Amino acid sequence: MGEFSKRPLRTFVTLGDRFQALRKEGGFSLDQVAAKTGIPVKHLKALEAGRYDELPAPVYTKNFVRKYADFLEVRQETALRLFDDEYAVSKKIPAAAAALSPPLRTESPLTPNRLRLIIIGLLALGVLVYLSIEINRLISAPELVLESPPETLTTSQHSVEFVGTVEPETTVTANGKQIFVDRSCRFRELLDLQDRLNTIIIRAEKKRGSAKTIVRKILVQP
Repeated sequence: MGEFSKRPLRTFVTLGDRFQALRKEGGFSLDQVAAKTGIPVKHLKALEAGRYDELPAPVYTKNFVRKYADFLEVRQETALRLFDDEYAVSKKIPAAAAALSPPLRTESPLTPNRLRLIIIGLLALGVLVYLSIEINRLISAPELVLESPPETLTTSQHSVEFVGTVEPETTVTANGKQIFVDRSCRFRELLDLQDRLNTIIIRAEKKRGSAKTIVRKILVQP
């Protein structure tokens, strides 16, 4: 079959990749290699995959490498050199990873000072939540519910009663004219209409907030 140096490397970069490529080129299965070399199939798989942690001690693994190299008719020295290099790298990687891992921190017990800080933080958080709710309530549009009349209405009457509810401390107007709101936050107003399509805009507005409007289209037919 020849030496590694006499074959193109292709994309195979490890000893196991090269062993596997040469074995497949020769048409051999792992079972056939195991029968010829005496190397267990599980160790052949680990060797081809570069899983050196699944192989026995280096002295025994090197013997596997020699037998496999002889079977594939390649130089033992080349195979052993590659194994030594890759085995050394495989042992350094776990050590480097452990060195880069941050040390585990031991949490200290809950002291009175820490408990006091936690309580202060929770109180501050509660105040912030309350303030945000109040600010949102002040600047948001007030709730406005118009119970009657319906959205569109055709009538022969020249007046229609508008009935609804709003939030406390809210001013209500109908086409700019203020409507009286009682203590229960309800309003009831009789508005005059013309012999045509009347557009009535009910507007609810807070002192420091935005406004909400509801539009009603009422057609008066004599």
